[in-house]
Formats: sequence, C-alpha cells, structure tokens
Amino acid sequence: MINEIDNIKNNIERGREIYEKIPKYSRPLWAGLVLSRFNNYIKSIPSQITELFEIIENKDRWKNVRCIASKIRLFRLDNHKYQPINYLILAEIVAKVTYNASGDIAPFEKDGGHCIPEMAIKLSEIFDDKTLEKEVISSILLFEHNEEIRKDNKLNMSKLISFVK
Repeated sequence: MINEIDNIKNNIERGREIYEKIPKYSRPLWAGLVLSRFNNYIKSIPSQITELFEIIENKDRWKNVRCIASKIRLFRLDNHKYQPINYLILAEIVAKVTYNASGDIAPFEKDGGHCIPEMAIKLSEIFDDKTLEKEVISSILLFEHNEEIRKDNKLNMSKLISFVK
C-alpha cells in the first residue's frame, strides 16, 4: 500500500491511469467523493464548495458548475491565508471535472482530473491522520479495483460511499 501511495504521489502518469479508468459519467461523483473525505477535517468549508457538492449529486445541474469553479477560484485568490489552500485548489479541479462531464461548450482542460489522486494524497498528509489517508486512497482507487462499480451507470454519492466503507 505504501508503494502505491508513493507511486500516485510522485507519478502523474499513475494519476492519469486511475482517472482514465473511471467512466466519464462517474468522474464528478468520484472527484466529489475524494474531496468529501476532507469535510470532517476542514474547519470552515466555504459555501462555494458546499454548493459544488449539491450540484455533483444532480447530473442535470453539472453544466451550472462553471460559475462555481470561478467562485472557488475567486475565494482562493481573495482568501490567500485560508488553510489548507490545497483544499481549495482540489475543489476547483473537482468543479472543472464536473463541468467537463456535462458535455457543455467550452470545457476546461481535459486532463485536470489526472492530478486529483496526487493532490488528495498530499493534502491528506497535512492532517497526519491514518484513517483519513486510508479513506482517501480507498476513494482514489475505488474504480480501479471494482468492475461492478465501473459498469454502474446509476451511481450516486451514497452508493459510492458504501463501496469505500
């Protein structure tokens, strides 16, 4: 497990492999699940991120996430002392992945989701909590080790969480 964590943390290609195995329609839920692992560790979750979680749950609203990505970015720029700042960066990437999955015009960079595994592991290390680290790595690798979930086109966040536990 330690070798896998180090490989993800130090090899963007590993992040690309993980991300590419996730069906496009499941990427927002997966990215949101990874981000949600930090909810109990963040003292004050910005309202923009709370709104992002609400949108991720409703596929019909994914195209509306473009403005949320901008709001998260502005919050980060206006609150440069917010800690951990990498949480905000990760949230912005999750918003971009969600928007791209909507199929709407003018998508964000298509490979932005490749860095989610690396960023999430590095962010989990800040908290120095083994339970969090295990939850993060389990969430990251959820689609890699589970054929059943890769084929499920009716996923929701609750179902994903049940697979991680």
